[in-house]
Amino acid sequence: MIRRAFIVTLCLLFAGGLFAVGTTSSSGSSGGSNASSNKSPTAQDWYTSGYNASQAKKYDEAVADFQKAIALKSDYADAYNMLGFCTRKLGDVSKAFNYYETALKLKPNFPEAREYYGEAYLQEGNLTKAVQQYIILQKSDTKIAAELLEQIDLYVNPKS
Repeated sequence: MIRRAFIVTLCLLFAGGLFAVGTTSSSGSSGGSNASSNKSPTAQDWYTSGYNASQAKKYDEAVADFQKAIALKSDYADAYNMLGFCTRKLGDVSKAFNYYETALKLKPNFPEAREYYGEAYLQEGNLTKAVQQYIILQKSDTKIAAELLEQIDLYVNPKS
């Protein structure tokens, strides 16, 4: 009887430890507040938080998170790309161009940045430059090129 109680107690302690570990790791990877941990958020944490905010269309929040990621890792091409995406969605296309150009300087063969760059040209009304981005993409990533081509088609043939 004592042995059974001892084993049950050990199981409960072990299960409680696992629960605590799971709780800590999920809050630590969110990129948000790290009150339960002494570890400061990494550039990847801020990127993940910004990406999640961008998917929820919280572009101002996402911009702040991507800027924090870049402050920690100045050559973070993916964060520059998403900064471009979010600032473009907020209506600042000229600033978005700067972010896309930085992303492409850091990572010249970056199809997602190239595709968003093309979309920014469409938003600006420059079909010729958007098509140039499509041609570049077509040579390296046909799937992403198809996404830009779809946006070009919608631009040329808007649905009423």
